[in-house]
Amino acid sequence: MDRQNFLDKVLAYGKQEGFAECEVFYRGGKAFEILIMEGEVANYENSKEEGLAFRGNIDGRTGYAYTEQLTEDAIPFLVNMAKENAALLSPEDMEDLYEGEESYPELEGVNEELEQLAVSEKIEAAMKMETAALAGAEEVASLDYCALGTGLAEIAIKNTKGLDVFFAKNFATAYVSAIARKGDETKTGTYFWKAQDWNDFDPEETGRKAAERAASHLGASSVPSGKYDIIWDGRAMVSLLGAFAGIFFAESVQKGFSMLNEKTGTKIASEKVTLRDDALLKGGYGTQPFDSEGVSGKNKAVIENGVLKTLLYNRKTAKKDGVASTGNGFKAGLTGSVKTATTNFYLAKGGISQEELFSQMGDGLFITSLMGLHSGCNAVSGDFSLSAEGFRVEGGKLGQPVEQITIAGNFYHLLEAVEEIADDLYFGSSGIGSPSVLVRNLDIAGN
Repeated sequence: MDRQNFLDKVLAYGKQEGFAECEVFYRGGKAFEILIMEGEVANYENSKEEGLAFRGNIDGRTGYAYTEQLTEDAIPFLVNMAKENAALLSPEDMEDLYEGEESYPELEGVNEELEQLAVSEKIEAAMKMETAALAGAEEVASLDYCALGTGLAEIAIKNTKGLDVFFAKNFATAYVSAIARKGDETKTGTYFWKAQDWNDFDPEETGRKAAERAASHLGASSVPSGKYDIIWDGRAMVSLLGAFAGIFFAESVQKGFSMLNEKTGTKIASEKVTLRDDALLKGGYGTQPFDSEGVSGKNKAVIENGVLKTLLYNRKTAKKDGVASTGNGFKAGLTGSVKTATTNFYLAKGGISQEELFSQMGDGLFITSLMGLHSGCNAVSGDFSLSAEGFRVEGGKLGQPVEQITIAGNFYHLLEAVEEIADDLYFGSSGIGSPSVLVRNLDIAGN
């Protein structure tokens, strides 16, 4: 039975069993990954999975159920399980289903060339990546990890109120972790790449950058405690932005877990700061024409030139505030309920290069990585105290590597203090992005 017919049969059976309205959420996909070690394929995975979540309203309550068995025999079990679960839930928690929209953004999610890529080509590229990493710096002794993968994800949502949407997208990923040694000192450097266009992938560059990052931190030392001007590398800023993304969720504000209550329309950041959530970004990790509730994806400014323009909403939180959903209602999996989540969430790039940013700062620190994000960030107050690594900057030039330091501050204050942003926009594996950012006079605890 094809997918569309199966979805129709589930909905029909739901109506037959007394559901006033019901919905099916399909998630499927396939994944390929190889792990290279010492010139050999150390691990090879080629998998496929699919599943279906059902929800519906019956007797004034909403019931949920899910299955990974997409057979006709599974339909009665799925629907009856949802009916049983509905009886356990409160009428106050009943959810209304979305009837959909007249039209949705047209996005090209599947790169056919990537789908036709032979396994032998993927293995050859991964081998080149390992070879380049081992030769990328003389201090590199071995690789901790060298992996390459491709994947295809499919989402379909259909309900009895008229919603009927489908989207598929594919992608390729590469990850290298190199180990550099000098005497008794060992450092690790990583590089991650993800995109839809295989022609954008340079395996030698990916391996070489991992090696260079590992070797560049050999000989690192701490710095005296004090206040320093800081340039946050895109990678470090992505980590910080990810840790505090939740303060822009309407549900966080409504529950008192964010300081942005009644701040919409007011200036909360430097005029240099424009923060976007763009579900329509071409080739983006979080690109999708609709969210898990069937609301169309949008490109919106959360902060524009320092002014808070909108919070991020799902349908439930939007109804509470009397506004429209921003298309940010997502399920983490088949069994999860809809929560707020970002799509392609990034700090817009500025108009100068990273080199010009160094020159503008003069002396200070260039922070490249952060540790302790789970324990060192208070998502309510905005305070953070994080272990960090990076480099000294002297006279606008990159200097000696730095480690064993702690950087402390407040995320809300940091947004206000942004002096300049470079044009080197970087996206991490989670779809969060940032260029390099200059902020002055931050607290550093060192030696």
